[in-house]
Amino acid sequence: MAKSPGPGQGKNSLLWYKSQPSAERESTLLKSQKYLQMQRVFLRRKFCVTTPLQAELFAKKKMGIPMNKRKTDILIVDPAAFEPETAAYNRILMLFGELAEHPDFSLRSVVIKCPALSNDDPLESAFIENHRYAGVFGLGSTANVTENPPWLPHMRKLLTQNIFERNIPFLGICFSHQMLGDMHNARVDFIDNRHELPTRRYQVPRGKQVTSPKMALLAATLSDSDYFSGNRKDLAFREAAVQTRNWAEKDWHHVFPESSQLPPLPPTHMRIRKSIQQLWPREFWSHTWHEQEVKKPMQPWDLHVAMTSPECEVDALVHPNKPIYSVQSHPETPHPTRDGDRLLKNFIYMCHLFNLQERMP
Repeated sequence: MAKSPGPGQGKNSLLWYKSQPSAERESTLLKSQKYLQMQRVFLRRKFCVTTPLQAELFAKKKMGIPMNKRKTDILIVDPAAFEPETAAYNRILMLFGELAEHPDFSLRSVVIKCPALSNDDPLESAFIENHRYAGVFGLGSTANVTENPPWLPHMRKLLTQNIFERNIPFLGICFSHQMLGDMHNARVDFIDNRHELPTRRYQVPRGKQVTSPKMALLAATLSDSDYFSGNRKDLAFREAAVQTRNWAEKDWHHVFPESSQLPPLPPTHMRIRKSIQQLWPREFWSHTWHEQEVKKPMQPWDLHVAMTSPECEVDALVHPNKPIYSVQSHPETPHPTRDGDRLLKNFIYMCHLFNLQERMP
C-alpha cells in the first residue's frame, strides 16, 4: 500500500517544487495558476504581504526560482523642500502595481529619492548603487527654479549624466518641468498677472490642447482594460511607442508635416501616423497650481511645446530626439476624467516596452 504524503509533501507542496529541475520548476509554476493563487492568499495572511505582486514575488523566492525576469526599476526623484510628496508616490505606485500584476510586465519596483531632504545626497547614491532604471519621474516642489536652491545644480548634473545622456525616459512634473525648460535656455518666471489672483497662483483644473504627436502618444486614450490585451488600441500603442522611440526631429516632421498636405509614406509610417491620430486625446484635463512657468523663448530652442492652454502657453514640453517629456500641471492628482492617471500609466507602460526592446538579442 502506497504511503500517503505527509504534510507539505504532496504534488502541490513547496518541497515538491524544490525537488524538480529548475527549468521544469519554472514551467510547472507557470502552469499551476490555481496553486499560485492559493499561495497568494496564504502569504497575505501569514506574512502580511498586501498586494498580489508582492505575494507572487515572495512565493517565487520561497520556491527558489531565480528572479531573472525583473531587474529594472522606475526612479522617482522628489525635489520636495519640506515634506515628501507621499500622495504622488501612492498614485504612481498604484498605477505601477496595476501593470505589475500582469506576468509579462518587465519592471521590478519603484525607487524613491529626495535630494532636497537629506544630507547624504540619496540621488547620487541611487546611481552609485548601479541601479538599472527603465524610466524616471521628476516631481514638483514648493521651491522655485529661479531661486536656484543649493541642491538643484547637483541634481541637474546627475540627471544629465545618468538619465538624459543615456536616453532613459523622463517625465517631469511642475517644478521638474520648469527645471527642464531652464536647462534648455528657456526663461522661467512668475505667471502673468499673478498679483491679481486670490492665491497668487493658478489653482484650477484646466483643459489643455495637445499640440505634439509625441505628447499625444504619451497621453493616448487607452483604458485600463487595453494594457497587455493585444487588442487594436494596445497593439497600435505598442508599435507606435517602440518605433518612434529613436526618431529624430526630421522623422516626426516627415510623418506629421506642418502643412495640411500629407506626404506618401511607407506602410509602417502610415500605420504609426494613423495610430497616433486615433489615440490623440481631444483635450487633456489636469489639476494645476503653480506660481512660476516656462516662458516660450523668442529664439529657436531644442524642445517642443507639446500642450498649451489659455492660462499657460508652455503647458508641456517634449524633446524631439529623446524620450523626455514634461508637464506643468499635476497628473498625479486625481481628476474625474482620469487623464492624468492615463498619462502616468502610459509612461510606465512605455518604460516596460523600451525595457523589453533593450533586452532583445
